Amino acid sequence: MTTIQSRAALMKYLGAKQKNPVWAWCAVNDEERKVYLSIWADTAKKRDGMRLSYLIQEPTWGIEDDGSMHSARKDHDEKLALVFEQGYEPYGYVVEAKDRHSRPRQIEKTQTSFIFSIELERLQDGSIIAYRKSRIEIR
Repeated sequence: MTTIQSRAALMKYLGAKQKNPVWAWCAVNDEERKVYLSIWADTAKKRDGMRLSYLIQEPTWGIEDDGSMHSARKDHDEKLALVFEQGYEPYGYVVEAKDRHSRPRQIEKTQTSFIFSIELERLQDGSIIAYRKSRIEIR
């Protein structure tokens, strides 16, 4: 069997569509009601003291100083609304940053051999975090 080599190939395998394969942070499979979200590997943190979580979105990501919103942020907000408002199942795929301090970030590598079933939580500051529920191997 051929190994999945890219984020685009992973989304195709999962039957998920990205609004734009270059700048999209997420994808959706409407038929199966699943949303696939990027998880930056270096954002792993025990935020509540016990459970490991990952930062999915900060309130300011994709928003300019003048308040204008990037297309990627609008798309991300739409996909998060599918989870929070319409009951779509959230999943995460792990990405690694070329430079974790740059803004905006660029993806160095996407882990394509697994995804996570995740649980999302919106924090009081507007950030959205994900808790891993289960790891799903991609074969």
